[in-house]
Amino acid sequence: MDQKRLAVVLVVLLVVVAPISYVLYLYHGFGAVINPGAPKASTQYVMIYTPSGQFYALTAEQYQKLIEEGTRPPAGSKLFNVTIDSYITGSPEVDLNLTVRSFYEYFTIVMGNPSVTNCKDAPQLYIGDCKYRTLAVSEISGVVSNIFTTNYYIKGLQMGYDNATAKQYAFNQTWLRYRKVYLNFWTKVDIGRGKLGNENHLAVILIGPAEGATENRIFAPRKGTLVIEGTTDETLRAEVVLIENIIGFSWPENSTATR
Repeated sequence: MDQKRLAVVLVVLLVVVAPISYVLYLYHGFGAVINPGAPKASTQYVMIYTPSGQFYALTAEQYQKLIEEGTRPPAGSKLFNVTIDSYITGSPEVDLNLTVRSFYEYFTIVMGNPSVTNCKDAPQLYIGDCKYRTLAVSEISGVVSNIFTTNYYIKGLQMGYDNATAKQYAFNQTWLRYRKVYLNFWTKVDIGRGKLGNENHLAVILIGPAEGATENRIFAPRKGTLVIEGTTDETLRAEVVLIENIIGFSWPENSTATR
């Protein structure tokens, strides 16, 4: 091969192949985010959804103790077994609180892969349950939005705003810094390279049957990234309610979000 042809090959490698390889590397980095390996610690929970529409969160130990004492959930209740893994502090509950309640400049809800759009016009094409995916997205969006708004309300007060101005500032900042996206190729690249899901930008990722979920688990693989995985969309919704229980979240009195 003469020098001119070699130079052309090198240019092609640098200009075309190298960037593509880098993007693919970042794309596969997403896999390391949602499958980070063995956790430092884990806690097993049982979520009970009663026929009256109430959720109850118990650790596996608490639930087993009730069963041994002869207390059982009301007939017709649904049970969801969920694992919360810790990769940051060694305490699953502390990881959740730190991840969800920290101050961020932006936050993104990753609603699921693009097939979620079928829920609007062709729900029969969606792999899963559109009703519960919608509830899960709505619920977690409301939780994070409320916490985000509270954090910016406090910041507004610290900046010297009066109560009304601080509330308006918090509302404006929340909607300027909030977005929902689908788990497409480029979203996976952004997560893999840490553009989404870092100390300044919270990313909440929903992984359900449409995304190939294999477990019922909640975990923060790194600071600013929260993964909610459920083998059914109904489980995803229950997991969001479990998060609310663990972080002590309370809905504002005038909220219309799901409970």
